[in-house]
Amino acid sequence: MDILPMASNTELERLQRSLVCPPDTFAMRAFIRRRARRAHTYHTNQNLHINRLIRLAEDPAVTRLLDDRAGTSVFHIKAAIYFSIYGTIVVAALQIYAAVTTGSLSLFVTMAESCCEAVSNIGLDYLHKRSKKLRDKTRWPVGAGRLCNAGNICYAFGLMAVSLVLVVESIRALASSGHELRKLEVPAIVAAVCGLSVKLFLAIYCFIFRRHSSQLQMLWEDNRNDCFEYGFAIFTSAAGAKLKWWVDPTGAMLIACVIIFTWIGTIRSQFLELCGLGASSSLVQEVVFLTLGHSDLILKVDTVRAYHWGDELVAEVDIVMAPDSSLRESHDISQELQDKIEMVEGFSRAFVHVDYEVLHMPEHRKTR
Repeated sequence: MDILPMASNTELERLQRSLVCPPDTFAMRAFIRRRARRAHTYHTNQNLHINRLIRLAEDPAVTRLLDDRAGTSVFHIKAAIYFSIYGTIVVAALQIYAAVTTGSLSLFVTMAESCCEAVSNIGLDYLHKRSKKLRDKTRWPVGAGRLCNAGNICYAFGLMAVSLVLVVESIRALASSGHELRKLEVPAIVAAVCGLSVKLFLAIYCFIFRRHSSQLQMLWEDNRNDCFEYGFAIFTSAAGAKLKWWVDPTGAMLIACVIIFTWIGTIRSQFLELCGLGASSSLVQEVVFLTLGHSDLILKVDTVRAYHWGDELVAEVDIVMAPDSSLRESHDISQELQDKIEMVEGFSRAFVHVDYEVLHMPEHRKTR
């Protein structure tokens, strides 16, 4: 099916001219640097948004890279995902050796997180592939994509439970008597450092290509946080063996508390997505932009809704066409617009409704 051009060359040129060169923060004086940073951040975000709209105008499918199309970016994205899956298994093995050898509570916390992360990556990858293969339209009429959200919630609760146990163990270690410095196990510390190096490599690799995929953005943030946690655990473990005995259980308690509070936020976000949280305003603007430039026969855009259906998004668009438009015209334009919106990364489904006026209530239900 041929898709109508998104926008005219004149409109794209006008959009490109709206790009602004952010002010140079370092060239400003000290008393206006804060204001300059705000302006720099604002213009940078605006430029990113405008560039994405321009790419959408040229080809809506350009933002959806994790498909069967060949390309260097697609290769690196898939490579980063597989590196993360198998890299966490290597890190978990190294962390198990380091924690068991030293008996350090700090390393036991990172060991628990790395083991849970390895199991989670394998499980979520299986659920993702499984959800794509489920073709039973009777049991799964809208697909099984929300299995990944359920898997994330189960993983988060499991990791929080393990972290809570380690918090209790740390408190018991601090409250007990008869402490002495334990022996510093150099091979175990070396193994922990090797695990940190793997995480650092994954963080750098995902950082380089993070703008090509939202999944890589999440992997970059996760690996970056793990680098700080693992580095701090190595420090507290070594300091607990050489300096003061209480450094190790205190560090373990702090790391476990950080993990618990971090995953509380993750559980909240996953629940909100399952409950139908609305999409960000920038994504709604993208849908409006696509709709307005889709066809000259679209007179107005009545209502646009975009909300989460698990990880992915659903869009509802009400457009207005001339009352004398034929059924074939209305169908073809709405179907092409639906296909175009579903090409955009993050959107799994789109519903387009055609009206001939805007006086009716936009809600699809009666008000009492």
